[in-house]
Amino acid sequence: MSRNRGHIPVRTCICCGAKREKKALIRLVLDENGLVVRDHQGKGRGAYTCRDEKCLSALKTGKGLSRAFRRNVSIPAFLNDVSD
Repeated sequence: MSRNRGHIPVRTCICCGAKREKKALIRLVLDENGLVVRDHQGKGRGAYTCRDEKCLSALKTGKGLSRAFRRNVSIPAFLNDVSD
């Protein structure tokens, strides 16, 4: 019998498509006003992105967020405080 070491959730970055552990990615959600914000609670539909500058800058130009949230979203200033 094998010992269960626990399940490690894996998520996919919406920018580069890399699969990583959930805790290594930044989770983004839409707030009640429809703006994209960083999520700390893990509730509702979310999208994940790497902490790389390359992926964060791709959010500004790509359509990954709109595809992930299944609606048109504008890119607000949340990118300024996401990279911590």
